[in-house]
Parts: sequence; C-alpha cells; structure tokens
Amino acid sequence: MEVERLSTSCESIDELLRGGVEKGIITNVYGESGSGKTNFAIQLAAQVTSEGHKVAYVDTEAGFSPERFLQIADEKALDNLMIKEPYDFEEQTEVISSLENFVEEENIELVIVDSAVSLYRLKVNGDNASEINNELSQQFSDLSNIARKHSIPVIVTNQVYTSFDEEGLELVGRDVPKYWSKCLIKLSNKDKNVRKLEISKHRSMPEGRNTRFKITNQGLESVDEDGLF
Repeated sequence: MEVERLSTSCESIDELLRGGVEKGIITNVYGESGSGKTNFAIQLAAQVTSEGHKVAYVDTEAGFSPERFLQIADEKALDNLMIKEPYDFEEQTEVISSLENFVEEENIELVIVDSAVSLYRLKVNGDNASEINNELSQQFSDLSNIARKHSIPVIVTNQVYTSFDEEGLELVGRDVPKYWSKCLIKLSNKDKNVRKLEISKHRSMPEGRNTRFKITNQGLESVDEDGLF
C-alpha cells in the first residue's frame, strides 16, 4: 500500500521525508526555542490552505503570526485556516476532544497543535504528574485517532529541556509524545537562518538522516543540493 504524504514545498525536506509529512500519523516536530518549529507548522498550513483545503490550527502559545502566514500565502488561504486558542491545559483538552467532529464537519485536511506541551508544562508538578500525564496521553490518543480515521497528517510541536540523565535534550512529556508520535523530527540551529532537520524516529525511515533548510520571507527553502547527509 502506497503511503500518502503532504509536501512541505521545501525540496530538501521533501527529499529527506520521501515526499513530505506522512498522512495518517502524528508527526512531532521538536527542538529548542527559535529552531523553526512554528515556521515549519505555518509552512504546512500555508501549503494546504493555498490549495483550497481547510486546516485546524491549535495555537497554545499565541505564536501564530498572520503577517508571517501572508508572506507565504494570500488572504484567501488565510480564510481556510481555523484557529483555536486554548488558554489553559483543561481548555486544550476540551479543544482536542472536540476536534474529531470539527474535522468531519469542516472537511479538515490538516491538524496542527503548536505547541502540544506548553500549557501542560505550566500545569504539571510533582503532585499531579500522573493525572496530567494521563490527560496529555488522552489528547495524543485523540489526535492519533483523527489522523488514522481521516487519513490526514497531524503535526504537533514539542518543547525540550536539558536532561542530565539522557545527556542531551529530552522532550517535554517524555514517553507520552514519544509513544504516540510515529515520526519524530528534531530541528536545531546551524547558522543564522539555517536550520538542521533530523529524523529521530520513523517507522520506515532510518534514524539520524538529516538535511538543512533556511527560513526566508517566502517560507522554508533548501540551502543547497548538498544539504542531505
């Protein structure tokens, strides 16, 4: 069975991902602040809405910029973007639990959650960790069901923190996003506007493969033909 993918319209990224982000699964894009996670999300949203399809965009950090979107797409595309802005973790749970009907009613072709863990991070503590982790897991389960049932891509962005146990960066939420996300993509800064994109986990692609791209006024663009390592 051929795997359907959504093009990012960035040649180097599409080449690495064999055509783009996979439909039917959660793709988790993670990295430190400023690594390009929201730009990646906006690029995909612009790509889908410019083709006349609708996108559900859950913005938990007030990070979505209409001005940035309109650098890549036009006003007509912006009309196809359905933005939801939960203000706390409980509201995020409500928004995600209601997405199933919303996706069906509005014929949504792409779901984005940017970020899946920022409000979780504000809520979780040593006393409620188990309860809040279960709630986060339910959110990811709902998103996974949407992706599979409707055969659409679900993109979540994930924050990171420095883990001394793991000797490097760890995803906020740890095992929860790792379990539910069938594709993990790590973004990191290389130089100025250049970013590195690396596959950390994928069910059919080798881990560690990476490429480079740059963030421009027109969106994400390939650096050069030698961007793939």
